[in-house]
Amino acid sequence: MPVEVLPEMTIVWPKLDTRRILLDIDGCITTYNFEVLVLKHFKVDITGLVISAYDLADLLGVSNLAIDMMFKDTIWGKPDFQKDALEVLNGWKRQGHELVIHSSRVNYMGEIGLASWLVDNKIPFSGIDITGRYGEYDAQIDDRPSKLKNANSKLKLLYNTSYNQSCANIEKDLMRVYNWQEVRNVCSSLDT
Repeated sequence: MPVEVLPEMTIVWPKLDTRRILLDIDGCITTYNFEVLVLKHFKVDITGLVISAYDLADLLGVSNLAIDMMFKDTIWGKPDFQKDALEVLNGWKRQGHELVIHSSRVNYMGEIGLASWLVDNKIPFSGIDITGRYGEYDAQIDDRPSKLKNANSKLKLLYNTSYNQSCANIEKDLMRVYNWQEVRNVCSSLDT
């Protein structure tokens, strides 16, 4: 049965306030206790050691393969979420924002494994960007300065950790954030 539309009727679609946000997982959405990981894997107590470098292999004086093996169980395990991370991400998802994951985990898990892990752990996402270069992003949240510098993002949020304190930010285009409430506040002020 056909439906007639009145000639004076106009359909107005509301403008959606959506953003494209590029997200790292480890050190941003989730957190680790490095002392416990190192003690469990290497049987060495590093309590009191200042972790001031992103590259743990250099810091500990071991191979990258040894670090990969240390993280293997942790990567596939149940995540320890940063406070308020899931609340903020779920709120953004409900608002229709595009949440794109850009994580080194893809090197261990592959894209399908990473997508399955995200779904299993109820982490909202819209897609996975292996290189961080699949388009332009309104905001990016990462704990590694070089990943922030390599992507095409308007707002580059450096999630504060002990191992990124030495970042001099000489180009002054990285904004350090300390928690997910601050991330939400900064991102809500973006013009779309």
